[in-house]
Amino acid sequence: MIENSVVYSFLARFGNAFMGVLQNSFLVNIFLTQNDHNETVTGSVIFKFYRFVRSALVKLFNILRLNKLLDGSIFKVAYIWAGLTVVLAPFLPTMLVLLMSISGFLSLMLRLLCEKDFELQYNGINKYIYIYAGVYLFATFASVTVRGSLFGGLLSICFVLFSIVIINAIESKRQVKILLFLMVCVGVLVALYGFYQYMFQDKFGGVWVDTEMFEGMFRVYSTFANPNVLGEYFLLIIPLAVACFFITKPLIMKLFYLGATGAMLLCLILTYSRGCYIGILVAAAIFLVLLDKRFIFLGFIGLLLMPFVLPETILNRFMSIGNMEDSSTSYRVYIWMGTIAMLKDYWFSGVGPGQAAYNLVYPVYGYNGISAPHAHNTYLQIMCDSGIIGIIAFFVIIYQYFKALFCSYLKEADKTARILTIGAMAAVAGFLVQSLFDYTFYNYRVMLLLWAVIGMGIVFSKYSSLKEV
Repeated sequence: MIENSVVYSFLARFGNAFMGVLQNSFLVNIFLTQNDHNETVTGSVIFKFYRFVRSALVKLFNILRLNKLLDGSIFKVAYIWAGLTVVLAPFLPTMLVLLMSISGFLSLMLRLLCEKDFELQYNGINKYIYIYAGVYLFATFASVTVRGSLFGGLLSICFVLFSIVIINAIESKRQVKILLFLMVCVGVLVALYGFYQYMFQDKFGGVWVDTEMFEGMFRVYSTFANPNVLGEYFLLIIPLAVACFFITKPLIMKLFYLGATGAMLLCLILTYSRGCYIGILVAAAIFLVLLDKRFIFLGFIGLLLMPFVLPETILNRFMSIGNMEDSSTSYRVYIWMGTIAMLKDYWFSGVGPGQAAYNLVYPVYGYNGISAPHAHNTYLQIMCDSGIIGIIAFFVIIYQYFKALFCSYLKEADKTARILTIGAMAAVAGFLVQSLFDYTFYNYRVMLLLWAVIGMGIVFSKYSSLKEV
């Protein structure tokens, strides 16, 4: 029996010792011992105002008999509209994605006005999402160019608040599994189109490569127009596909999710995005260690063996990280330096959301005459957009997200719930790592998907309390 083998025993003891030290650490205990119950806000002025407005509108709907007109209507099923937005986002233009996300908001609003017993789900993360959106709203109208920030700022606010729609739209375990299945199916289609680009490179523009260092390299970008953005998309979807593999019982579906993961992983490799390579390694490490602590030791061995098993092209991309002779690396470093210099003067309020506001101020602080559409670092860019309060609010959201999911992971007895929370944690963690090297919100569709996954993660943390159908 494998359980009685020396290797198994060693790996188990090594993993138990590591996790024991981690769980008994001071910081982790602070993280886990804080109040994890749903907070009540019924006494706040804002909540009372919300109640008053909703009550008035509900009465108006009753008088006009709109509640009867919409009884059983598909327009009240927010899951359909929100789900379609998430599933189709990789294929649709940003403006159409915006319209579809608004349909999700309207659908949720109609249900609130037609069904007296329906209440919005409240979680500890909600108020910080509202605060973050409010900060962006203020930053938009306090921008150095209000006209230049208006579209980007309002679009960002809409997509941030879309996470609230997702939290309230998903109400059953069956809905969770259907949405995940469709997201993975779309991920496979995106990957297949990436393979098509790679096989017929002459039909597509090959850019984003330092040709002096990486001659002949072609980076796929599929439906996202940029290989880094494509990689960021896969960082969100691949961990969810792996989670689906573990929670699915039929063999044919396991094979499907295994093949889907392999296809998306291969396409991610073909993006040659170094930040995404690091991001997927971090996501894999988090997923495997939380799935089974014996993977801690095996992970160390895997890292040691990587230089000997990776293809030369991928190894060269890894080795070029930090090499200032690579134009991509030096370009980013100079932009970061210029952005940090700019933030010394604009740290409190930022300059406002959007490329127009950034480009209005950044050239004064730029190094080597380098121009840039954004800071090439999500955290620096959020601070440029909304100042110190905005970045603090963002970090609090991330803290609350991982807190909710990790507490659920430790307390849940249901295997499916635990694996789903692991997948959601790994997806966001990998994305946040890539955010160190690029502005991952530059593509608004990817921004929406990140906030959708955050909303889904909060749903996963309550998975056991969901109804079956």
